[in-house]
Amino acid sequence: MNILLLIILLAGFGWITWKNFKLGLGIFVFLLPTYFIRFSFGPLPTTLLELCFIILAVLWFFKERGWQFRDRNLKTWLVPVILFLLTATVAIFISPDKTAALGIWKAYFIEPVFFFFIIISTLKTREDWLMIFRALCFSGLVIAVFAIIQKFTGFAIPEAWACERRVTSVFGFPNAVGLYLAPIIILSFSLLYDYIKSKAWLWSAFYAIVFLASIIAIIFSKTEAAWIAAGCGLFIFCLFKKELRILAIVVVVAAILIIGLTPEYREPAMEKLLLKDWSGHVRLTIWKESWELLKAKPIFGAGLSGYPLAMVPFHKAAYIEIFQYPHNFLLNFWTEIGILGLIAWLWLSAKTLRYGLQNWRKEFSLIVVGFITVILIHGLVDVPHLKNDLAMIYWLFLGLSFYIKK
Repeated sequence: MNILLLIILLAGFGWITWKNFKLGLGIFVFLLPTYFIRFSFGPLPTTLLELCFIILAVLWFFKERGWQFRDRNLKTWLVPVILFLLTATVAIFISPDKTAALGIWKAYFIEPVFFFFIIISTLKTREDWLMIFRALCFSGLVIAVFAIIQKFTGFAIPEAWACERRVTSVFGFPNAVGLYLAPIIILSFSLLYDYIKSKAWLWSAFYAIVFLASIIAIIFSKTEAAWIAAGCGLFIFCLFKKELRILAIVVVVAAILIIGLTPEYREPAMEKLLLKDWSGHVRLTIWKESWELLKAKPIFGAGLSGYPLAMVPFHKAAYIEIFQYPHNFLLNFWTEIGILGLIAWLWLSAKTLRYGLQNWRKEFSLIVVGFITVILIHGLVDVPHLKNDLAMIYWLFLGLSFYIKK
């Protein structure tokens, strides 16, 4: 990126955030995918998203007096949050690549947790959260529309995916489209439901467009895990709504019957579910090898960004590359930040889900339930947290559960 343009963008973001911090926070949420805009200041690599976050964090701390933030409800969060950060910090020293580990520690752990504190101290009202939801939905709409354009034009699809026309949007690989948009599908559907009930047709139309465009985009990306995760999240949401419950059950039962009674659908579906296709075979193989690694390093794992190097002695299936992560949320966190780090992440996720379920009659609570459903199901075969934008989204929804609990 041209340095002059970068300075103008950052100055503009800083000025808006100075004048209206909540608006700046919304713009930051809209900009979450911009982590792919990368550059360096001398030996220090960074991203546009990170520079915007630094501005946001500094203004929160000093202008918004973030250092004065106190909340008694935060006490119950401190143990899992501290454990999560502590295990990530220890994982730097376990890692064979300390430089890469520091970058991961900063982008996937420190900054998102700091973002969580900004969220819970700043977003206090329904209108505050609606602004953030709209920013995230606008962001998802941009990602989805670009992905749809790619499908019909082939524009900017990386060579590895071009022959299949598997869309990647602004990202480098198709799965990133599903990982980013699946939670937005749940969010936009929930808001669409609420706005239709209140007969706010303009916003209803907007959320309907976001919802449909996101579904089309993940279909075009061919990320089947995202299809299943989003479908399960929508089904769970509908079960809590009496107007939608019967329809949701009928749709699911009909889909099961159609697939079960039609051989041309049943066989590929069973192959996918039982991991008997090539993708499933690859995952079963890397999970088996990752388990061998964890048996040798059961407490601390491989350290941050250490999995590819640590896997070398355990990698026997030479026809499969060594991936950055094992593509299963249990193995991902265990190998990266150790068994205690995995426990901390599960603790945080379970706490968030519990808040959503306990308060399911409150506005926005089912968004939290749907989100956790999506990341747990998608996380069975992918990496729904360990990426710059996804880590921020995870802690954003944890902040929403904190708001719901009050």
